[in-house]
Amino acid sequence: MVKNDYGQNLTYQCDSCSRQYPKWQGKCDGCNEWNTIIEKIIYSNDLGSKNEWIKYDEFSSDLIHLDSDFNDTNSIRLDIKWNEIERAIGGHFVAGSSVLLAGMPGVGKSTLLMQLSSKFSMHGKVIYVCGEESISQVKDKFQRFDIKEKDIALSDSVNINNIVENLNKFNPKCLILDSVQTVYDPETQGNPGSINQILNSIKKLIFHCKKLNILFLMSGHVTKTGDVAGPKILEHMVDVVLQLEYLTNRNERILRSYKNRFGSTSDIGLFDMTTNGFIDVQDPSSIMIEDYNSEVSGSILIPIPSGQRLVFYELQALIAKSYNNYPKKLSEGYDTNRLSILISVLSKICKIPLSNHDVIINVMKGQSIKNVYADFGVCLGILSSLYSTGFMNNVFAIGEVALTGEIRNPPDLEKILKEGKRLGIQKAFIGKIAKNSSYIKDIDLDIVTLDNISEIGQIFK
Repeated sequence: MVKNDYGQNLTYQCDSCSRQYPKWQGKCDGCNEWNTIIEKIIYSNDLGSKNEWIKYDEFSSDLIHLDSDFNDTNSIRLDIKWNEIERAIGGHFVAGSSVLLAGMPGVGKSTLLMQLSSKFSMHGKVIYVCGEESISQVKDKFQRFDIKEKDIALSDSVNINNIVENLNKFNPKCLILDSVQTVYDPETQGNPGSINQILNSIKKLIFHCKKLNILFLMSGHVTKTGDVAGPKILEHMVDVVLQLEYLTNRNERILRSYKNRFGSTSDIGLFDMTTNGFIDVQDPSSIMIEDYNSEVSGSILIPIPSGQRLVFYELQALIAKSYNNYPKKLSEGYDTNRLSILISVLSKICKIPLSNHDVIINVMKGQSIKNVYADFGVCLGILSSLYSTGFMNNVFAIGEVALTGEIRNPPDLEKILKEGKRLGIQKAFIGKIAKNSSYIKDIDLDIVTLDNISEIGQIFK
């Protein structure tokens, strides 16, 4: 039987009368029509005939009550002793789970997977399927990263039949696939990377790895809007969705968890990409504020909690007289709708005329802020640019601005103030403090408290 380049069985069928032929010919003998014979792929529903597939019904078991003494020895968490990775995923990787790592081209997905394979090899054999690079290229990278573990096996076969055969034969602790856009199933219609191929191939591999209790890591591409490429259902099929992003225009990277069935999604991992791979970044705030100049008008620091970590961002505002009928209200890295609310509050409560000004906000180093406790800092940045007045000292501001003008502090204010002091910040603008906040006196900072945004004008007198 004829096969195509992907090992799929082919036949030639008349598009008019459905008569089949072993090879192409110009005229159909059944209906006497010309040029109606087209190439078609033969699909088989008998997946068990050639492959030792895990069938769905093999997952069935007796009912287990919550109060019974049932010990699932397969639910093992793998400790890889990598602080920033475990911070991002909220703990350890779980054996039998499926993890999707997405990111822009060149961000370092393959590099991270190679380093992770070295960590997982401490627990058992690792199969690394390199679909985007040749084995020699991948092996050269392993040598460059000084990874020499014997329990890492490379394969360049992206046919899931061969992958499953290796899983059954070697029973590894971890399977790494780079990437989901390259793997294909000969029994599924379409080229590698198509929706059908991704869904069917990955679904079969996920079920097979789950039954054999194999950790399954895969890399995936993203679209120009930053979403995971491919069908959305892929994100529902996996247990964990991680995204590797650029932190700045240099070598820093952020690892975020957008979905995690076994841990928190509130924290991030921070890395520095070097010639020897990724290394942990211990103090991200120092990177973010190293170029901050407090004497420039419109520039201010804003501390934003991210899980157990606190990151300081530099925000800049530019206010200029507008001679258009519709002044611009633009923001980069900050919600435009939230900016419009703050402008309305400043105009209504503080009587600050911004209706005939262009208001432009930018979070430096390409970052974004989605926390409402940045409100106070945005307002101070706007007024600093409007009055062309800098703060002269390293300052930060934190607090949510209500529609009534009230400024509310975050619940972890003490932690924020202590971290600001550690970074050498000299002044802090916060909202109304509670009477039992005795820790304020113990922090060596010039702390300015405002109960309402209407009092903001006194700062620039």
